[in-house]
Amino acid sequence: MSADPVEPDGLATRWPTLELFQDLSSADVEAIGVVLEPRTYAPGQVIMREGAEGDAMYLLDEGRVRVQKAPGDGRPQFEVTLDAPSALGEMALIARTPRTATVYADGKVRCMRLDRADFEAIVHRHPDVARLLTRLVGERLKEIDGIRRVGKYRVVGTLGKGAVADVFEARHPELGQPVALKMLSHALVYHPQFASQFDREAVIVAGLSHPNIVRVFDFERAYGTRFIVMERLEGEMLADLIERRAPPRWSTVRRLLREVGAALHHAHQQGLIHRDVKPSNIFITREEQAKLLDFGIAVHQERSAASGDARVGSPCYVAPEQILGKPLDGRADIYALGITAFELITGQVPFDAHDVVALLRKHLHSPMPDPRSIRPDVPEDLALFISGCCRKKARDRFADCEAAVAVLQDGPDEPFGGRRNVRIVHGPESEKAVRVALERLERALAGMPGVHVRID
Repeated sequence: MSADPVEPDGLATRWPTLELFQDLSSADVEAIGVVLEPRTYAPGQVIMREGAEGDAMYLLDEGRVRVQKAPGDGRPQFEVTLDAPSALGEMALIARTPRTATVYADGKVRCMRLDRADFEAIVHRHPDVARLLTRLVGERLKEIDGIRRVGKYRVVGTLGKGAVADVFEARHPELGQPVALKMLSHALVYHPQFASQFDREAVIVAGLSHPNIVRVFDFERAYGTRFIVMERLEGEMLADLIERRAPPRWSTVRRLLREVGAALHHAHQQGLIHRDVKPSNIFITREEQAKLLDFGIAVHQERSAASGDARVGSPCYVAPEQILGKPLDGRADIYALGITAFELITGQVPFDAHDVVALLRKHLHSPMPDPRSIRPDVPEDLALFISGCCRKKARDRFADCEAAVAVLQDGPDEPFGGRRNVRIVHGPESEKAVRVALERLERALAGMPGVHVRID
């Protein structure tokens, strides 16, 4: 059946509430609109039948449908109605699995059919469209009656979500061992060279053995993407600690930076560049040990210039040479570690802007701020660490992570903004107005964390 392409503006207007499309740009939506096939159904007509093989998804554009699921396995018959706009049979874009329900037109219905073969052709030309698949699989993994297995692992819950990967909790089927399943974004899988590159580097990543690097046990391919099977950690992300404004003691800051630096040094010795060092990729265990996560976009140094995606990374932490697409080495990770240290100490990133382009320009051209301009009590060695990590030119930074952490000194074990005593002295000749002013000052200072005030 031939049909005119769907107007992209209409597509975006009719389905703004569908979560399935929320990560897509207007260009991505336009690419999908070109291959959509409009279809109309009379009242009671079957759109999809339970048990039939799925080869397309449908976007309910006008009208209402009834979704019926036959009883079985001890469950009663299930029925629900859906109004436009809704997505139907999305799993057909990923695998040729049987339909799990029958869908009837409840009145006159108009749908847009998206054939799986057409969709696969789109994502090879527009890889970012594949983010639709990541959202789809992620939602199915969260549902009680959705996807329950990835390879041999049984999915039991959700642990986190990021731009590059979603993380789920799972169990080994025989050992019962809890693991974390990291599902890589489909957009990365469909980018040129990424899949083959990932497979090449997977063996190296699994071979990284260091107490400050999360252990990788296994890899699975399923639902159009890759899953990394890792150790299940207890604790919190460094990003959450920063967000809670719960900074550790200076000695703990130094120890965490040493541990992450040691993890990066170990990876660099194997030729791997992490490329995405940031607080949300650093985990702090209940024992307060730092664990470096997410080697999902790591690249071997020898292939960094030819990987085709040298610019990947998080804009707030990306090194200038990474922005420019130049060959990378471990000093790109050192830059990101310095930005991370700045944020840990000050509670904010050194460079920020309303749009990504402006932010990247700041990394390239704006001077690195001194953390003491925000927190005057930052120890000299930590300020030196950040300065030496975050030079604009890679050749001006610390040569490696060992040299970077070597500047960290053992100082007094006191928290950020450690307790400071403010003593206000005035004589008996002071007038009442002075006393009132001093009492107001006392109340203002008493509201500052770590400050103790006494008026004599």
